[in-house]
Amino acid sequence: MEEIILKHALNNAVQFNGKANPGAVIGKILQEDPKLKLKIGEISKKVNETVKKVNSMPIEKQKKELEKYNLPKKKKIKETVSIPDLPKAKKGKVVMRFAPNPNGPMSFGHSRIALWNYFFTQKYKGKLILRFDDTDPKNKIPMKEAYDFFRNDLKWLKVKIDKTVTQSKRLKIYYSYAERLIQRGNAYVCTCKQEEFRNLVNKRMECPCRNLPPLDNKERWKKMFSKFKEGEAVLRIKTNIMHENPAVRDWPAFRIVDKSNHPLDQKSKVWPLLNFASAIDDHEFSVTHILRGIDLKISDTRQKYIYDSFNWGYPETIYLGKLIFSGITSTSEASRLIKQHKLTGWDDPRLGTLMALRRRGFQPDTIINFIKDARLNASDIHVSLEKLSHLNKEIIDKRTLRYFAVINPHKIKIKNAPSIDVKLPLHPTAKKGFRKLKASNEFYIQDDLIKNRTYRFMHLFNFKSNQFLSIQPDPSLKATLIHWLPVSKNLVNIEIVMDNNERIKAIAEPDIKNVKKNEIIQLERNFFVRCDSNTVKKRVFYYSHK
Repeated sequence: MEEIILKHALNNAVQFNGKANPGAVIGKILQEDPKLKLKIGEISKKVNETVKKVNSMPIEKQKKELEKYNLPKKKKIKETVSIPDLPKAKKGKVVMRFAPNPNGPMSFGHSRIALWNYFFTQKYKGKLILRFDDTDPKNKIPMKEAYDFFRNDLKWLKVKIDKTVTQSKRLKIYYSYAERLIQRGNAYVCTCKQEEFRNLVNKRMECPCRNLPPLDNKERWKKMFSKFKEGEAVLRIKTNIMHENPAVRDWPAFRIVDKSNHPLDQKSKVWPLLNFASAIDDHEFSVTHILRGIDLKISDTRQKYIYDSFNWGYPETIYLGKLIFSGITSTSEASRLIKQHKLTGWDDPRLGTLMALRRRGFQPDTIINFIKDARLNASDIHVSLEKLSHLNKEIIDKRTLRYFAVINPHKIKIKNAPSIDVKLPLHPTAKKGFRKLKASNEFYIQDDLIKNRTYRFMHLFNFKSNQFLSIQPDPSLKATLIHWLPVSKNLVNIEIVMDNNERIKAIAEPDIKNVKKNEIIQLERNFFVRCDSNTVKKRVFYYSHK
């Protein structure tokens, strides 16, 4: 019985970072031999004793002891997320678009629509268009740098773009379609004051401008480029004035902006609103399927009036919910805080931008796997940073080298400690080589020690009350495992930028100087970090996660 208990205790400990759970161990024992339920009291006592003993061992020792039992290795069964079928899709004919407003960098929320667009175009061997919806030169003003931000982030996410379109460079095309709608009597220039128009439309009543002949509307359209000023006229699409949703009734398609703040066009005066430019481009570029946020469902209803005017077929539309990420997610709020120097930039670790996640060491496959696991549906998803961190750890753990670093160091002296040249593995399981430290009797540790507790310095020796005990691991000592650094002039000063942007100081082993920029490492018994800079003058690491 003791062997059975030890076997399951070791197996459970190795699966859960060195800490076995008595209840789980008892469950496995009874599963192996149900008759032992008759001795459950005796078994529980022995399990608790064995678990305490096993949990006191270093995990390397646990693994070595477990090997004696030759247990079959469990194969990890990873559920494969299949890409669902698109309605009415034909291989080689699917065209989709990712259409962000470049008024800031790409956020984690953007990645859901971007990646699912790519998943579908890959499945159907179709084409993916990157379209910058940048025709708001007044409120959501584009950032000149953001165009490249998006291109770089999409490349990092392994999303292949077949064509890039910038709406602000296509104004003449939109003007042409507007004039055709005016000629057909399907659009008109409205000079009513906004409040007056709203009152009428809420009562399902037509405004005086609605039934002017096309010739009059053509003259008014020309005046939007010359005589009329901002707020004096808008071009409206004629819709069903009795529609149940007031936001659909004769919606605005063009407006006047007297002073454009657009980084690519500060001269144009008449600008299309999103629903007009988007509808025209989806037709012009033969878009077959649209992935759209559920909050923009009204766009379909509005845009179909344009499609019906020209007898076009509207693309198939699939709706997605939002990814709701913790931290600062509003682009306008982030921009304001950056200008006030309350955020360090768009890659500040407190932000939900891909730039910020990348700087912390999150991998593109982490984002891709998370989006796939979240499936394609219209529900909002609250992003758990814990789950994202867990996925990232699965990817980086097998290749990440280990180093010692001590935060807020305390100096201690161990009496009778031997001088030892220590070889510490760069990785606990993979054969990645070693780093070396020379230990004597003075050490830096991270936490205050309890005098009557037994401790073990990782890969070194056991001690209690600052007295050396023994070199070899000894389960009977029930030692608490801690990391350490020798007091030495060769230690390296480093700075760690935490997830709240707090900067903390630490000392690290000399071999950390070998870490390359952008390399991710684990500071043992602490957390994973990404190397941001590693020069003599500046050694900065960004906190990733536990």
